[in-house]
Amino acid sequence: MKKVTAILIFMLVFPFICTVEGQAYGGFLCKDCLEHGIIGIQYPTEDGIRYKVAISKGPETYYYDYFGKGTEYFPLQFGNGEYNIALLKNVTGNKYMVVQKDTVQLNLADENTVYLQSVQNIRYKPEMKAVLKANELTYGLSGAFEKVKAVYEYVVSNIEYDYNAGFLSDKQYIPDIESTFINKKGICYDYASLFAGMLRSVGIPAKLVMGYSENVEGYHAWNEVFIDGSWVTIDTTYDATAGQGKNVKMIKDKKEYRTIKYY
Repeated sequence: MKKVTAILIFMLVFPFICTVEGQAYGGFLCKDCLEHGIIGIQYPTEDGIRYKVAISKGPETYYYDYFGKGTEYFPLQFGNGEYNIALLKNVTGNKYMVVQKDTVQLNLADENTVYLQSVQNIRYKPEMKAVLKANELTYGLSGAFEKVKAVYEYVVSNIEYDYNAGFLSDKQYIPDIESTFINKKGICYDYASLFAGMLRSVGIPAKLVMGYSENVEGYHAWNEVFIDGSWVTIDTTYDATAGQGKNVKMIKDKKEYRTIKYY
């Protein structure tokens, strides 16, 4: 298949972590949803200062921007066990200092529970138009495959790729599911977030995945969806763009995709 170019308004930058720690702030972690595989962060940030959240388990560490507008939820997607969570404050350039840190223990009966939750980059609410549409599309359908297919066909047929989005390196960009749904435009990050959110809202575990594809030039985003006991790869961005007018298959060959991050 001919490759297409992905424009992704998101680049993960690994901060340099200073060893100096700041003042403690009690209760920066919100553990009310820990039983669902996610953790909340709430901290009184300073205006004009950039903050990040570092979530680690074993050799894995993911960094997220923290915007300080109420509680933000992040996934604990590395399986059961102990997680180290730190809140980082920008000092200068790409240097950050640890202002808070704590550990939590995750013990889920079903580790796929985390992929049903609303988190920072897949944020959805019951009253959203995208969620109401997902419920409408899947109403009366019993099987997971049929539900996924219904949402998939809607997304690839109604969301247009936004070629005017441009490439902005290291910008604090978070997909807005409702905005993508209403405006019917987005980049691969938006497609993957919308698709994941709509599926999660109807009880189907879905991952937002970032990495590289043989069919797409540059950093890309797609989904993995749990159907009938196994994870399958679905790329709504590709199918909505290069796949138009072609006999594309919803489920892709996993060998054509290389995962770097997943949420």
